[in-house]
Amino acid sequence: MDKHRLHVRNGLDGVTIATAPTDYALVDGWTQGTLVGPVGIIPAGLFGKVPAGDPYVAHINVLSPDPLAVGDFFELQSGAPVQPRVQYVPSPANTRLVLVRPTDRLRFFVQPQAVLVIELLIESIGGVNELGSRLAEWSARASGGNAGVRAVTVAAPTVLPAWTGLLHVVHDSINADVITLPPRALVPLDAVLTVTRKGTGVPTLAAAGADRIAVDMMVEQVNRSVTVYNNGERWALTGV
Repeated sequence: MDKHRLHVRNGLDGVTIATAPTDYALVDGWTQGTLVGPVGIIPAGLFGKVPAGDPYVAHINVLSPDPLAVGDFFELQSGAPVQPRVQYVPSPANTRLVLVRPTDRLRFFVQPQAVLVIELLIESIGGVNELGSRLAEWSARASGGNAGVRAVTVAAPTVLPAWTGLLHVVHDSINADVITLPPRALVPLDAVLTVTRKGTGVPTLAAAGADRIAVDMMVEQVNRSVTVYNNGERWALTGV
């Protein structure tokens, strides 16, 4: 997050386009500068101080000794052709977040006071390790860690593919079919399989290759329903 603090020597007239401060410095973690002369409109690019010129989400407020007057406002404007996007009172108590494009304009109209300070808390959306990429990474991790719940019905001998998340298999057949598990090494330790007998045929679970079920068994009948886990050494079963 980028933190910007702009000191204003006069009021904010809502009209005059600001020029870049010449005294930018890092003060207590804030990028701080002074806007000299009449000021009313600040380019959303913040004089090149926004990372890579990306869009950003911002919280914007104006600090002053006295409460803001009736009619004081902040307005987010589009670039040319200029159109207002949103307008509100930028008091310290406001909780508004706005999506700002680098071509936008930040318009302020505030009556003169002894001290006026514009504070902007900015979270850039683009770029590596910024909001957009962090949300994308979080989404990818979340979807990869939770593949959801799937259910399938089988009525013939079946070789199950490796699965993630939770997989329900229902055997609905008059035949005593063999349901072969995938190679255990391909199944994550947090994956869960249930196998339920629905028809009159009693299915049999079979381990693939050198894999084993429970106490060195290669096969296990499913009389009612079982739950299958990969415990890292062999297939573990609960149920009957």
